[in-house]
Amino acid sequence: MKEKHVVLRSLRGVTRDSFRGPSAASLEMAAASLSVDVEEIDRNKIPVLTRNLDVLAVAPVVPMKLIAPVEVQVEATESSTTVAWGVKAVGADSSPFDGAGVIAAILDTGIDAGHPAFSGVDVVQKDFTGEGNGDQNGHGTHCAGTVFGRTTDGTRIGVAPGVTKALIGKVLGEEGGSSEAIVSAIQWAVDSGANIISMSLGIDFPGLVERLVRQGFPPALATSRALEGYRLNVLLFERLASLVQARGAFSEAAVIVAAAGNESRRDADPNFEIAVSP
Repeated sequence: MKEKHVVLRSLRGVTRDSFRGPSAASLEMAAASLSVDVEEIDRNKIPVLTRNLDVLAVAPVVPMKLIAPVEVQVEATESSTTVAWGVKAVGADSSPFDGAGVIAAILDTGIDAGHPAFSGVDVVQKDFTGEGNGDQNGHGTHCAGTVFGRTTDGTRIGVAPGVTKALIGKVLGEEGGSSEAIVSAIQWAVDSGANIISMSLGIDFPGLVERLVRQGFPPALATSRALEGYRLNVLLFERLASLVQARGAFSEAAVIVAAAGNESRRDADPNFEIAVSP
């Protein structure tokens, strides 16, 4: 049976060790000519496909979900009326840097581009969900405000208010998202000159198991297949991050920032923490 897979390819020749994968030098070459394709592939054919030197990674398309924010109770102080607590917590209020000249990319639920916090920012939007631009959730707008929002109602909310250009990739819609959309959005952001790529999302492993069970897989087999898909997607994102890093050696550098900590539930059990994350 054929399934949708993300295939990461280099349009230039690469050399690689059978066990270690592509070399650092070949990754630098591949970074300048990266191709991300989504193909219907018979999983039994994947070992043959991965023998091709141009294929850097192959992973099944898996569901992605928002890492929802955790409510934090912050006591009001005299300074909190002018500087948001988060801005002060990371020391941005006393930093000599304000993000000027930096292009920030937010891959999330979209953005309310008309919000006064984004006045003067060149907001470039691209939808990867099929739902159209805009933010029906609010989380993407919140994240964008935290990164580069202007002072609003007398309160500084943005860590880097000097940012004048932002790339907003809508990768999460009402039905969540997929690894296909995330990989495509990362490539779009890098190709568009992003210096910072921010994401607050993760692989929906329970959702993947449930989807496979609905397709008729016995629970044990569904869990096994989901684990295999998770592992391959971790490798896919690691390889993509390596390519982005290598690309920075000869063009604009980009830093990828992701959040997964809120899935840990150490408040319920100190041993409950995330051990693996792309």
